[in-house]
Amino acid sequence: MSKRIFAVANRKGGVGKTTTAITVAHGLAQKIADSGGRVLLIDFDPQGNVATSLKLELRKRDLADLLLDRAEFRDCVISADRADEGFPRPNLFVLPSNDTLAEAKGELMIKSAIGGRKATPIENVLNEKLGFVRDLFNYVVIDCPPTLDVFSDSVYRLADEAIVPVKTDFLGEVGTARHTNDILDAQSYGIDIQINCILPTFYDKRLTIARSVLEALRTHYGKATVATPIPRSTVFEQAPAVEGQTIFEYRPNSAAAKAYQELIDRIHST
Repeated sequence: MSKRIFAVANRKGGVGKTTTAITVAHGLAQKIADSGGRVLLIDFDPQGNVATSLKLELRKRDLADLLLDRAEFRDCVISADRADEGFPRPNLFVLPSNDTLAEAKGELMIKSAIGGRKATPIENVLNEKLGFVRDLFNYVVIDCPPTLDVFSDSVYRLADEAIVPVKTDFLGEVGTARHTNDILDAQSYGIDIQINCILPTFYDKRLTIARSVLEALRTHYGKATVATPIPRSTVFEQAPAVEGQTIFEYRPNSAAAKAYQELIDRIHST
């Protein structure tokens, strides 16, 4: 089984990045459970919503401590398995974060700027600090914040592919164009990251703007690159609020769950 790292990213906020990262990671973990595969979900957003959404008990150390060499990986990663509460996820793991991540980013930037030849360039820092996870997990999913700033290239160097959620409104389409241009620029610099798919989210086929944006995305990126739209649904708000469930646990037969399952099948089959 190939080892792959995905960045769930878009420069625009409110497009469903964290929901997508959690859902894809859990879906892939379910997909490879029988073969003994493992999935890691990395929260690269200082808001730390991944662990909160899954209602996971945090440890004293997290991603910031790992990046600053204040802790080992085993001291930071937590299991998402809550079998005793009815949510078995034995092969899904989370590397959580909180607001200290913003401070860690600042410290890493300073070290990179004044450290001289021995310092790790900021664009390589994630590969140096997290590159080893490729050997430990079959899939790694990174939940990225809207603003990566100088860490954009660092994320793109670590990840193999990008999943770009797009809210199906006018501003969502504009923000996506900007983000995919960032990825194309990274490719021109020799960074080997590909766009796995454009993922339309909050889709309501009754709305003219939603249908128009979907058609525009397919025209611009090609039908093969645009995944099945994720329908607008209240289950995404309810699922984490009800015992920290994912959509596959809360409403596995919903249209939203089925759309995400199509995405997971697509990822796993390529």
